[in-house]
Amino acid sequence: MLALPLPPLKPCRFLKRKNRFLVESDVGPLHLPNSGRMGELLLPGTSCFYHPRPTPKTVGRMILVESQGVLVGVDASLANRLLELLLREGVFGSLADLRKEVRLEGERLDFSARIGGKEALLEAKNCNRVEGGLALFPDAPTPRGARHLRLLSGFGRAGGLAYAVWMVQHPLARAFALDPEDRVLYQAAREAKRAGVQLLAYRVRPTLEALHLEEQLPWVWLPPQEDLEGHHQGHG
Repeated sequence: MLALPLPPLKPCRFLKRKNRFLVESDVGPLHLPNSGRMGELLLPGTSCFYHPRPTPKTVGRMILVESQGVLVGVDASLANRLLELLLREGVFGSLADLRKEVRLEGERLDFSARIGGKEALLEAKNCNRVEGGLALFPDAPTPRGARHLRLLSGFGRAGGLAYAVWMVQHPLARAFALDPEDRVLYQAAREAKRAGVQLLAYRVRPTLEALHLEEQLPWVWLPPQEDLEGHHQGHG
């Protein structure tokens, strides 16, 4: 099993969120590298784990939280490191010319590479929202995510390999779905699938020492939002 080692962690308790990237804890202010809402995870008094690394504004970086008796990863920046781990292990094919943070049409994608001799573009996304065993993305609307998918679609239509890979840092996930409430992202993903983009999701099991990459999650297409609305109106 592949695993991404974590830096040394210390326990703390979450008190409140100050802004998108800053939380208050019982040990002081912590950087939270995640712009999602995470309302079901960040409850006052929740046990968390952080990496002590003082800066002028924070005492460290929040990495894990406890929820439903398990550890859940909240550092979204680790998704691309997990994808790099898969790439370097040859999970997608023989790898060459790996480059990070590639600029394309004013956007930044996580990786470009040659995979099995073909040009490839890859983007990693983080997910830690799980409801009844179903991992749901996004936790908040993401126009940037939709733009990334459209770029991958164009690359795929031009004959390149394109991958969008979600890392679900929640061990209770049994399947993955895009939340159709984010219509722009949902439509961009449908277009990406038609263009040949590989849409993948992997379950990641966090421990205090590492993030363990587990199996690929089955992908579920929930009904688009307009279908749901039509259903509700027709049965009102």
